Amino acid sequence: MCGRITLLTADELIEVVGAIRRKQAVRFALRSRASDERSQARVGNQVDAIVRVGHSVDTERLTWGIKPEWANKPVFNTRIETALGRGGMWQRAIREGRCILPAATFFEPHATEIERNPKTGRSVKRSYEFQLPDEEPLLLASVQDEGQISVVTTEPNTDMAPIHPRMPLILRFDEVPLWLEGDLCDIAQLADRTHVRLHSAPELRDAYSEASAQAARSIEPNQLSLF
Repeated sequence: MCGRITLLTADELIEVVGAIRRKQAVRFALRSRASDERSQARVGNQVDAIVRVGHSVDTERLTWGIKPEWANKPVFNTRIETALGRGGMWQRAIREGRCILPAATFFEPHATEIERNPKTGRSVKRSYEFQLPDEEPLLLASVQDEGQISVVTTEPNTDMAPIHPRMPLILRFDEVPLWLEGDLCDIAQLADRTHVRLHSAPELRDAYSEASAQAARSIEPNQLSLF
């Protein structure tokens, strides 16, 4: 899940970082900004993350996806439940590498809905685009290690559950200090995202058949299920 996002513009990123440094919430509607300046990022791309530097923050260019030596594919999502288990491959990243991946929107495939790709003609899972209702920047809790980053996920809330069984751990601005500086016991409370409201819309709107929906259940998810 969460393997594609819409990035902020350079000016929007500067504004977000400045607000976090001042410990203030940033208020601006992304749609009112120049949308043609935004690009999308996928797993394997480089992204600008917000990282802790002393008692402040800065940006760092990281590669999306952490590739363990034993894995054939990079792991690009980190379950908060697993990371807080105090062991495994996330032990150092959750202790020392907590960071934030800012975004305008993120995309998720529906669990069962599929449609025909107009370019290839193949049946694909219907993709949904998510954003905050007020169109403010998304702050995706993440972890990084040795120049690589993974987005932290948690149980879905009522807005997310009908479409996907996991959701990114989306932070409010006032939760940023806790995520970046809190101890592991304290950040566990951030796993509950029931208060986060999300708007979603299908990225592709072609009709799909029930027969196609049945076929979608055989499509394997991109995320390594081990995590």
